[in-house]
Amino acid sequence: MKKISREQIKIIVEEEVRKKSDIKKIAKKMETFSSQLEPLFNTITDRIEFEQFLKDSIRLGSKNIEGTDIILAMNRVIKQLRKEMK
Repeated sequence: MKKISREQIKIIVEEEVRKKSDIKKIAKKMETFSSQLEPLFNTITDRIEFEQFLKDSIRLGSKNIEGTDIILAMNRVIKQLRKEMK
């Protein structure tokens, strides 16, 4: 197994910090628009509409993500939701 250099670790950590910062910016922007979005979200009234909303949201937010990573992320979210629903 190949060892990772300190420089490579530093680059990886810096990239992860930047990604987390980007996610915080997106979350903050969504929070800003939440009062405008909430009435729209309230129009989703059944499973089919909700599935379409999720599909559209995932497609919009995953343009730079590999398909396998999308599925992995979705499975993790499903596990978290199942825990919360118990």
